Amino acid sequence: MFAQLVSACHLHPIVDHFTIALLTFGIGAEIFSAMAILLSHGRFGLFSAWREKLRSTSLLLMSAGAFSSVLSYLTGDIEAERLWDSMSPAAQQILVASGSASAYLSHAVLGQYLMYAFLILAAWRVMFELSSRVERTRVAFLIAATVAVGALLYQGKTGGELVYDHGVGMERSSSRAQQIKHPTKDEHTHRARAPRIILAGSRRTARSLGWSERRIGSEIGTNSTTRLQ
Repeated sequence: MFAQLVSACHLHPIVDHFTIALLTFGIGAEIFSAMAILLSHGRFGLFSAWREKLRSTSLLLMSAGAFSSVLSYLTGDIEAERLWDSMSPAAQQILVASGSASAYLSHAVLGQYLMYAFLILAAWRVMFELSSRVERTRVAFLIAATVAVGALLYQGKTGGELVYDHGVGMERSSSRAQQIKHPTKDEHTHRARAPRIILAGSRRTARSLGWSERRIGSEIGTNSTTRLQ
């Protein structure tokens, strides 16, 4: 049931957009919150107020983004299984690389590791609100979160390559492109006749315009002669 819903509604790209936006802006808010802490130096004021707002925003966005990353992995796994046989060997290599080193950067494998990473980061971020001791590891958290976001953006790039460079999941567009590239006999005849029809119509229009101009000119001349008489 869920697999049919994913295929019919194309849920994977929809969920992916939410995952990337939520996590990127959530971690960005946490970085700006850390900058506000450095600028405020423990004093209450404008930076202190913004620090609290950014921390709340980061907590909300990262929690929602971690949940969205689980949905991204599940929907992506379903779509990969459905489209695997229709993929080219190059697309399959991008999705699941066979090399030992590059396998970790392939789209599917990296997506699984990122799901686990963002779940851990979200739990880590929640612990900041519960324990002052854990909050001392904020610098390490920001470094790990920044690396994870960079990997997430790279995974989005490989997903774009699968769709736009290799046409994964675009069977209708591919068949239409082949039809345009290799038209049928009737289409070829129609395209060849089209310029002739347009040219013939242009000639008829030109002749009718010329006839209308001559008729108008003759009527103007007749009226002028009548007035002179």
